Amino acid sequence: MLSVPAALAAPCTVNCKSGQIQFTPGDRITIQVVNVGSRPLSLEQPPLLGPRVLYTGNTIETQVGWTAQPHPSVFFWSQERLPVRARLNRPGPNTLRVEVFDAPAEPSDRSITIEADGRVVVK
Repeated sequence: MLSVPAALAAPCTVNCKSGQIQFTPGDRITIQVVNVGSRPLSLEQPPLLGPRVLYTGNTIETQVGWTAQPHPSVFFWSQERLPVRARLNRPGPNTLRVEVFDAPAEPSDRSITIEADGRVVVK
């Protein structure tokens, strides 16, 4: 009987979907949120970062850890209440880059959360 090796999925690093990026629980993670859309965004990361405005082309960077903040999340929305989407990237082993851009229609993405198992989920 021949043994066929299981196909291993390469970790997603660019244009990833919800659930395709996973960090090691307990590691310190840098989260970069970039406004690549055409409108100002509001964002917050309770309890570390209160409501802020993120203008087109600007980036906000923050660091999170599981011990200080279980299930770290970043919430974002268009100041004009128009739909937006999040595109996930992993430019480094412990870096999550979230590019928020204009969406043509609802539903709108509203947040990213790093779950207890390390998966990054867009909600």
